[in-house]
Amino acid sequence: MKKVLAVAWPIMLSYVPVGLACGVLGAQCGIGPGWALLLSLTIISGGAQFMISNLWLAGVPAAMIVMSVGAISLRFALYSASLAPHLQKANKRTAMAMALTLIEEGYGVTLGKLCDGDREWTFRQALALNVVTILTWAISVAAGAALGEMVDVPTAVAGFAMTSLFIYLLWDQLVSAEGRVARGGLVAAGAAVAAVVACKLAGAATAAVPVGAVVGVAAALLAGGEGNKGGNAGVEVDGGAPGAGTGAEKGGEAA
Repeated sequence: MKKVLAVAWPIMLSYVPVGLACGVLGAQCGIGPGWALLLSLTIISGGAQFMISNLWLAGVPAAMIVMSVGAISLRFALYSASLAPHLQKANKRTAMAMALTLIEEGYGVTLGKLCDGDREWTFRQALALNVVTILTWAISVAAGAALGEMVDVPTAVAGFAMTSLFIYLLWDQLVSAEGRVARGGLVAAGAAVAAVVACKLAGAATAAVPVGAVVGVAAALLAGGEGNKGGNAGVEVDGGAPGAGTGAEKGGEAA
């Protein structure tokens, strides 16, 4: 467990402030601590949780919210596909448990270790990493929801804070520590923005964000597929909300 915590603590630390912010925003939608905890333990995508709250506050129909969450969650199919060859060595129970707890940060760490041939990193350790980080996220979101019920945070302030947070997460995805621009992230961001603007100009403001999410994910998948024809894709791991962050969307969401 010491080895797991040595890898997990930076991720867990980054989840706390983002999870608190997610919980506070959720409280604006009437999501209490209990529901926030349940939501965090079942959706396991910080980006999806932020999207649910923001779209709900914007008055987007429930069906469109479900479609949007489904669209941005398609990336997990790609993560699972890249882990599948390695999981052939694991028993079915372990493989199923890892699939049900798959988050971006844990995926990035585990895939990196497996690709590097780290024989000391076992599937049980990978599962433990997923579990402790998910629990940290869920508890942070629930605490944020409790805080949001006690402190009346104006929706405009909460929206500004969330927008600022995601601009930071977006920048973190577009530009690496070495100052290089990520092609897939840039294409996805540009396509999503163009789709949102087009929807608003066409008078379909309610569908703008869901359509932007779908177009952005599709553009990222196309760009990633073209970029990987000549070799293997690298794995990037950053802090943030589960699903808000590493590799494709985030995050971090999460967070």
